[in-house]
Amino acid sequence: MNADAGDRAAESCEALLERLRSIDLPTLGHLLEEGFVSPAIRRLGQAGRMVGTAATLALDAPDATAVNRAIVALRPGEVLVVDMAGDHDHAAIGAVTAAAARARGAAGVVVDGVVTDVDALADADSGLPVHARGTSCLTTKRRDGGGGRRQVPVDIGGVLVAPGDIVLGDANGVIALPRASLAAVVDRADASDTAEPELLRRIRAGEDLSTLLHLD
Repeated sequence: MNADAGDRAAESCEALLERLRSIDLPTLGHLLEEGFVSPAIRRLGQAGRMVGTAATLALDAPDATAVNRAIVALRPGEVLVVDMAGDHDHAAIGAVTAAAARARGAAGVVVDGVVTDVDALADADSGLPVHARGTSCLTTKRRDGGGGRRQVPVDIGGVLVAPGDIVLGDANGVIALPRASLAAVVDRADASDTAEPELLRRIRAGEDLSTLLHLD
């Protein structure tokens, strides 16, 4: 890909991300069947929408150094996506790592495992959107950094996430999909969200539910 094509692709991705920032995530659930991360992974950090592109880490051992290296490598707008290889005991993210990810401009963090320091993760000054399976006081340890592989496909809550995929999250859950999959439905999602306030108004006004719910 030449430089001009790369610039156009980056602009196209940013335009799609901007549109997705205004789409209700459950609306995508009406239009898609794939990409929905297990509901066991829920928001534990800062309230608000998470929208970004995946920077992945497959953590094969509870290696804090590998996590730190992945954080230092983050680019603005990325979501750090951590596959804990089934380890749901060691927390890979806490107050310091979340603050560091925020300092790198991260859009959020998704961990298929547990996190710690949940009050700090939700702090408006130092936290950021973090989604995980739960909390623990047991944490990863500083090792040689060899326990992690960056920018490889990872399995997060039953969804295969590749580097550069779009990752979305809010209080309802997490969605991770290739750009093309979301670009294919964003127009319909936008139209559905635009129409919903009027539909709710008509329901509250007492109009026939069979008609409004497409049962006739």
